[in-house]
Amino acid sequence: MSSTDPFDRVRFTVRKVSWWQVALVVAVALALGTALALVAASVFLVVFPIIVIAGLAYRLFGGRRRAAGTSGPEIIEAEYRVLSPEEAARADRDRWDADRRVR
Repeated sequence: MSSTDPFDRVRFTVRKVSWWQVALVVAVALALGTALALVAASVFLVVFPIIVIAGLAYRLFGGRRRAAGTSGPEIIEAEYRVLSPEEAARADRDRWDADRRVR
């Protein structure tokens, strides 16, 4: 038999819950919350000092420091010469010794 109520499937029933079921749910929720808080605190107490020590070490010893007067890219000036293929072959041959090690 079909119902004329379009919200017939949405209906739900309310059941009476005893006090010990409520107490059990509250106890489980408190236990989970306490466990998560302890894990978060222990991770914080272990990771935070490591991060602080690493930051201080980087501040004191790490990173390249720029000179006070320079800002922006540093330009290196040089003279360039285009080698002919013969000069390039000769330079490459002179660069290697008999043991094939770079001089």
